[in-house]
Amino acid sequence: SCGGTRLRLEARNVFIADTTLPEIVELSIADALTFFQTLKLEGQRAQIAEKVMKEINDRLQFLVNVGLNYLNLSRSAETLSGGEAQRIRLASQIGAGLVGVMYVLDEPSIGLHQRDNE
Repeated sequence: SCGGTRLRLEARNVFIADTTLPEIVELSIADALTFFQTLKLEGQRAQIAEKVMKEINDRLQFLVNVGLNYLNLSRSAETLSGGEAQRIRLASQIGAGLVGVMYVLDEPSIGLHQRDNE
Protein backbone atom coordinates (compact mmCIF):
# COMPACT_ATOMS: atom_id res chain seq x y z
CA SER A 1 0.00 0.00 0.00
CA CYS A 2 3.00 2.35 0.43
CA GLY A 3 4.41 1.63 -3.03
CA GLY A 4 7.79 0.78 -1.51
CA THR A 5 8.26 4.29 -0.10
CA ARG A 6 7.60 3.41 3.57
CA LEU A 7 5.36 6.50 3.63
CA ARG A 8 1.63 6.71 4.28
CA LEU A 9 -0.70 7.95 1.56
CA GLU A 10 -0.94 11.38 3.20
CA ALA A 11 2.86 11.76 3.26
CA ARG A 12 3.15 10.63 -0.36
CA ASN A 13 0.82 13.47 -1.35
CA VAL A 14 2.87 16.22 0.30
CA PHE A 15 4.51 18.58 -2.19
CA ILE A 16 7.35 21.00 -1.55
CA ALA A 17 7.99 23.28 -4.52
CA ASP A 18 6.32 20.86 -6.95
CA THR A 19 8.39 17.95 -5.63
CA THR A 20 6.76 15.10 -3.73
CA LEU A 21 8.02 13.94 -0.37
CA PRO A 22 8.92 10.50 -1.82
CA GLU A 23 11.06 12.24 -4.46
CA ILE A 24 12.79 14.33 -1.79
CA VAL A 25 13.64 11.36 0.43
CA GLU A 26 15.25 9.60 -2.54
CA LEU A 27 17.76 12.45 -2.88
CA SER A 28 21.28 12.10 -1.58
CA ILE A 29 22.08 14.23 1.46
CA ALA A 30 24.13 16.56 -0.77
CA ASP A 31 21.28 16.94 -3.27
CA ALA A 32 18.73 17.41 -0.47
CA LEU A 33 20.88 20.18 1.00
CA THR A 34 20.98 21.92 -2.39
CA PHE A 35 17.20 21.47 -2.76
CA PHE A 36 16.44 23.06 0.60
CA GLN A 37 19.07 25.81 0.28
CA THR A 38 17.60 26.91 -3.04
CA LEU A 39 13.97 26.57 -1.94
CA LYS A 40 12.28 29.97 -2.11
CA LEU A 41 9.23 30.52 0.07
CA GLU A 42 7.43 33.82 0.37
CA GLY A 43 5.19 35.61 2.81
CA GLN A 44 3.42 33.56 5.44
CA ARG A 45 4.90 30.29 4.15
CA ALA A 46 8.41 31.65 4.67
CA GLN A 47 7.55 32.73 8.21
CA ILE A 48 6.01 29.38 9.10
CA ALA A 49 8.91 27.37 7.66
CA GLU A 50 11.79 29.58 8.84
CA LYS A 51 12.83 27.58 11.93
CA VAL A 52 12.19 24.20 10.33
CA MET A 53 14.20 25.15 7.24
CA LYS A 54 17.12 26.31 9.37
CA GLU A 55 17.09 23.01 11.28
CA ILE A 56 16.91 20.95 8.08
CA ASN A 57 19.73 22.92 6.46
CA ASP A 58 21.93 22.77 9.59
CA ARG A 59 21.55 19.00 9.97
CA LEU A 60 22.06 18.28 6.29
CA GLN A 61 25.12 20.55 6.23
CA PHE A 62 26.60 18.73 9.22
CA LEU A 63 26.06 15.36 7.52
CA VAL A 64 27.83 16.70 4.43
CA ASN A 65 30.65 18.04 6.61
CA VAL A 66 31.22 14.61 8.22
CA GLY A 67 31.37 12.91 4.81
CA LEU A 68 27.90 11.36 4.57
CA ASN A 69 26.80 13.39 1.55
CA TYR A 70 26.41 10.24 -0.58
CA LEU A 71 23.72 8.64 1.63
CA ASN A 72 20.08 8.82 0.56
CA LEU A 73 17.54 10.20 3.01
CA SER A 74 15.48 7.04 2.52
CA ARG A 75 18.33 4.75 3.60
CA SER A 76 17.28 2.44 6.42
CA ALA A 77 19.30 2.74 9.64
CA GLU A 78 19.99 -1.02 9.73
CA THR A 79 21.94 -0.79 6.47
CA LEU A 80 24.44 1.81 7.73
CA SER A 81 28.01 0.87 8.55
CA GLY A 82 29.27 1.36 12.10
CA GLY A 83 31.10 4.54 11.12
CA GLU A 84 28.09 5.97 9.28
CA ALA A 85 25.81 5.26 12.23
CA GLN A 86 28.31 6.83 14.63
CA ARG A 87 28.48 10.02 12.56
CA ILE A 88 24.67 10.23 12.39
CA ARG A 89 24.40 9.82 16.18
CA LEU A 90 26.94 12.60 16.59
CA ALA A 91 24.99 14.80 14.15
CA SER A 92 21.80 14.18 16.14
CA GLN A 93 23.47 15.15 19.40
CA ILE A 94 25.00 18.30 17.94
CA GLY A 95 21.70 19.20 16.28
CA ALA A 96 19.88 18.92 19.61
CA GLY A 97 21.26 22.35 20.52
CA LEU A 98 22.19 21.49 24.09
CA VAL A 99 24.12 24.21 25.90
CA GLY A 100 27.01 23.63 28.29
CA VAL A 101 27.66 20.08 27.09
CA MET A 102 31.13 18.71 26.47
CA TYR A 103 31.59 15.59 24.37
CA VAL A 104 34.53 13.30 25.09
CA LEU A 105 35.17 11.11 22.08
CA ASP A 106 37.12 7.96 22.85
CA GLU A 107 38.55 6.62 19.60
CA PRO A 108 36.23 8.70 17.40
CA SER A 109 37.61 7.11 14.24
CA ILE A 110 36.75 3.54 15.23
CA GLY A 111 34.50 1.95 12.63
CA LEU A 112 35.43 4.48 9.95
CA HIS A 113 36.86 3.55 6.58
CA GLN A 114 40.64 4.06 6.35
CA ARG A 115 40.26 6.97 3.89
CA ASP A 116 38.12 8.80 6.48
CA ASN A 117 40.86 8.51 9.11
CA GLU A 118 43.34 10.56 7.09
